[in-house]
Amino acid sequence: MIKLYEFPLSPFCRKVKVVLYEKNIPFESVFVDLFKGATKAEEYLELNPFGRVPVLIDGETVLYESTVINEYLEEKFPNPPLLPKDPVKRAKARMMDEAFDNYFMGPLGAVFTEKFMKPAGQANETVIRENMAKLDGVLRVLEKELEGKDYLAGEFSLGDIGFAVQLPRAESMFELKLDGYPRIQAWLKRITSRPAYQKSEPSAEFMKGFQEAMAKMSAGQGR
Repeated sequence: MIKLYEFPLSPFCRKVKVVLYEKNIPFESVFVDLFKGATKAEEYLELNPFGRVPVLIDGETVLYESTVINEYLEEKFPNPPLLPKDPVKRAKARMMDEAFDNYFMGPLGAVFTEKFMKPAGQANETVIRENMAKLDGVLRVLEKELEGKDYLAGEFSLGDIGFAVQLPRAESMFELKLDGYPRIQAWLKRITSRPAYQKSEPSAEFMKGFQEAMAKMSAGQGR
């Protein structure tokens, strides 16, 4: 059986979990506790020398990087397809997946660092404002891409998943405003209603523990 080493709130882990659930692929979830530095352990670094999640093990095959993992799953388990057959739409799906990794998660990570990883009162508000503006710029791109379409590549694909798992979290945790983007809101409603998406959500118990840890960090008590 496939093993997925994951931290439930990681959008990169959730990207993979959504694909596994969409394709009805049985897998074993292995919790990686980022708060305890589990990715720095020697045994974990043997799986991923860069010390990040997720890692997927399929028999003798060990893979890391969520985008690569998902393309592997798409090739090995082609049904139901999560990349369009049309080459232009297929390229669009890949392009939007790359856009999530390269243009959305970087600014979001910078805001996360300022808001939650620094002691209380030491966040750099200029860094926060600049990166929130970058995130809003990504929203404008998505809104334009969704003109006349239900999904970013015209049909539900790998290109939708990353943005869809993280935008609701960015809205609730980072106050990223989606109010002015009706196409994004309608698109999110379509995707978040999918059973695979809902199965990938972190448990209530996990979220409670995570919120407690974040509260300690924001108060300067968690470091």
